[in-house]
Amino acid sequence: MPTSTDHDAPAHDVPGRALFSARASAISIVVAAIATLGVVFVMLNAGDKEAPQVQSIPAQPNTVSQWVTAPARDKPIPVAPRPQAPALAMDGRGFVNTAARCDAAARAVAIARTARSAVVVCQGPDGSYEYQGIRLRDGAALQLDDVRPMAVGFEARNEGTTYRLSPTELVVISGESLQSRDAVVEYRAG
Repeated sequence: MPTSTDHDAPAHDVPGRALFSARASAISIVVAAIATLGVVFVMLNAGDKEAPQVQSIPAQPNTVSQWVTAPARDKPIPVAPRPQAPALAMDGRGFVNTAARCDAAARAVAIARTARSAVVVCQGPDGSYEYQGIRLRDGAALQLDDVRPMAVGFEARNEGTTYRLSPTELVVISGESLQSRDAVVEYRAG
C-alpha cells in the first residue's frame, strides 16, 4: 500500500506550480522592459535643453582621383609595338620567293604564318611529309624530313627540337623546355 509523506506534493498540485512559474517569468520580463524604457527616457532628457547643432566639415580632397590622374609628362612613355607579320605572297605551294615553299612535285598540305615565321608542310608523291620554314627577321631557313601528321596539324623533329604546327599556333619545344609559342595569323590547309 503506497504511503505519502507530508513533504511530498500531491499530483494534482504540479500544474499550479508551472502556472506560477510562468506568471513570475512574464512579470519579470515586463518589469525589465519598463526599467529599460525609464533609463532611455532619462538619458534622452538629461543634459542641455538646447537643440543639437549640426556642424559642417569641410570637404576633403579626393586622394584616389589625384592618384589616378597623374600630371602630364613632357615625353610620352614609349610602348613596344606588337610584332606584325610582314605581308608575304602566298599561293598553293607556299610562300612565293621564299624557302617556305613546296617544289613542283609536292603539294602543300598546310601553309601558316606567325609574326615571326612562315611555314609550309609539303607532301611528296610517295606520301612523305617535309617541313619548310623561314624566320622572318633574318630569312634563316629550316627544312626537316622527320614530319608526322597529328590529330590537328603536324609535328616535325630536328634532333632534340620539336616543331608543332596547328591552325592556331606554332610551338617550338627543345628537349622538355618550351622555346616559343606563336599564334598563327594566317593558315591555309591544302
